[in-house]
Amino acid sequence: MNYQKLKEIMNYRDYTYEDLALLSKIPLSTLTKIGSGITANPGYDTMLAIAKALKCSMDEFSDREPMITYDMEEYAHRFNRLPSCQQDYIKYVINTEYDRQLYLSSKAKVSLQCFEFTNYNDGLADYESRRIGSVTVDRNYLSESCTYCILLTNNILSPKFFKNSLLGFRYDDMIYPKQGEIWIIRLSSGYLYIGRYYKNGDTVMLKSLNGTIDDIILTNRLKYKRLGKFLGLLKAPA
Repeated sequence: MNYQKLKEIMNYRDYTYEDLALLSKIPLSTLTKIGSGITANPGYDTMLAIAKALKCSMDEFSDREPMITYDMEEYAHRFNRLPSCQQDYIKYVINTEYDRQLYLSSKAKVSLQCFEFTNYNDGLADYESRRIGSVTVDRNYLSESCTYCILLTNNILSPKFFKNSLLGFRYDDMIYPKQGEIWIIRLSSGYLYIGRYYKNGDTVMLKSLNGTIDDIILTNRLKYKRLGKFLGLLKAPA
């Protein structure tokens, strides 16, 4: 075991042996022997408990290349300490870059049904004002998974999505949304609402993407219809 690496990670976490003993449930005397190199080959269960307490891979303590490096674990640790709004933004940036990489390598094309909306009321698009056309985009895993797309003609969904963004959706009313997914629904009033699903106790809600529209509670299925799950940003044709 590489006890120097153990000490390095403990120092980075600002952990003492007492802290590590409390988190790992390993006796303090055992930890000090491991950390000083006296116990060169601790048991598997001991090392597993230490790794979980330090939020790192067990491979970090050996000469093998870690499957998940300590650096990646550290990024995850830092990410989890951020406010939820900053976490959402980081997820958005990662998803956008992932989508960009998908279509960069594609030369084939696919045609998708595309919607534009011309009438808005208090930040909601009027479903009846839709214009239906088609758009040709790069064929890739993302575009092949979409059943239609929406071209934003304004900045109504900023700062998540901006004007001329091409949002890809997949229609499937049989799938129940999962925590954190973005869906578009049609309200009984005839207006569309795009938001992120989340649960607050037993209450299921749709959270506004732009922060100017109130969150809505999804309790009565007769008052709304799910029109599709957001899959990612497509590359709008030039």
